[in-house]
Amino acid sequence: MSVKTAVLHAVQRTASGAHALAGAPFDPETPFHPPRGRYTTVHYGLMFPNLPAPLNFLDIIAVVGQPYIKLWRNGHLIRTTGRDTASLLVGSAVTFPGQFRGYSVSEEMELAADSSVVRFGSDLSLEGSYPDFTLTYDNPACQIAFDIRATDRIAHFAKVRGGLYDHWSLLCEYAGTVRHDGTTYELSGLSTLEYARGTPLTLGFTFFTYQIINVDERTQVLMVEVLGPASVSVQQAVYVRSLDDHGGVYEDGFRFDVFDVEPEPRTTPNGLTMELGTRFEWSVDDENGDELISIDGTTNDDYIFGMAGGYVGSYGYTGRFRGREISGTGYIEYIGRHRKARRG
Repeated sequence: MSVKTAVLHAVQRTASGAHALAGAPFDPETPFHPPRGRYTTVHYGLMFPNLPAPLNFLDIIAVVGQPYIKLWRNGHLIRTTGRDTASLLVGSAVTFPGQFRGYSVSEEMELAADSSVVRFGSDLSLEGSYPDFTLTYDNPACQIAFDIRATDRIAHFAKVRGGLYDHWSLLCEYAGTVRHDGTTYELSGLSTLEYARGTPLTLGFTFFTYQIINVDERTQVLMVEVLGPASVSVQQAVYVRSLDDHGGVYEDGFRFDVFDVEPEPRTTPNGLTMELGTRFEWSVDDENGDELISIDGTTNDDYIFGMAGGYVGSYGYTGRFRGREISGTGYIEYIGRHRKARRG
């Protein structure tokens, strides 16, 4: 481990208690609530990677109460106040009217105090309590009905000291249907249920990527990189979990290189300019210093806006995991400009 990496890890451990929780099972008493008190923003997320074409992926990105972090804020949706403004993306490689829109929390949403009911008008409903949930979505062009069962395999992305910000993800199994353009898709596999709650923090993040791949029918790998001002690394980590074990967090030897971006930058509805990566590689080492995973990815030209203030899509990948060859369709969230990106 380099001195630079050791210093980064020390700073992260000081700021967040997430690393100390690695490998521990999910505690059902973990807070899971809508915005309340000092927590002005809550995020609910469900991600379904590695779907057959033309879907490629499916995600539900719900942000209730607009965050103060510029990179994640959808100020253009605010009609009353930021706290009264929610956004919802039902993302996929197939597009249809209304899949990203804003809502008034007070007038258009139903939020149970324990999040056992999260309802966006008549459009989307997430109901249930750990470990069993149901997801329904009704749009003239797309209907979704999933049963979701969460495991106790949890990845803690952040647990900032003082309770300022928490963000975690549960490994889930799901089964159900997506109906689009007259075709019904029967789907099942590994997914995620994610939750974050935050106080009115104002942080100068400049880049964020989060990626999910199901390397087989039982194992899921998550990758995250967050950059701050001057492209200083805030977080670089890979999380592994499976139906068979709680897995772990890997940071040593982390590498994420962007080799090509889209020919033209995109300007978001909030006026931010972003260069979206189209070809990249990422890897990390295991606890013995050997390669844990190495991924070579090329996006499927299906980026869609609405991942907070950025984009979400999918990519085809090849690579290695614990020494064996793997391939499939990965899920990607991408916001901002990466420090190493170059236009191909």
